[in-house]
Amino acid sequence: MSENHKKVECCNHGLRNEAYVCQHLITSEFGGFWESFDSDSTKEYHDGELNAWCNACDKVLVEQGEWNDISEAFAKIELICDECFFEMKKLNGGSSNYTSK
Repeated sequence: MSENHKKVECCNHGLRNEAYVCQHLITSEFGGFWESFDSDSTKEYHDGELNAWCNACDKVLVEQGEWNDISEAFAKIELICDECFFEMKKLNGGSSNYTSK
């Protein structure tokens, strides 16, 4: 693996690849799990490719038509590790692939 890949130190999983999710997925405040492509836990992703947001964030995103100051302020994206990302995906019933809407 190239040393250029960014890593995050997770208190549960150690040094892992980074991923980003909305604040609501971390707090389990809202359900759903949206991502720009249907990720696969058997593959390795690098450099922040893994991104997900909840149903409430998706509603704001659709209303705004894009990620902008309003949708990003609502989401308050957080850095997590890829293992936590896939645990959240599983807990939230998989992916609602955004590109298939």
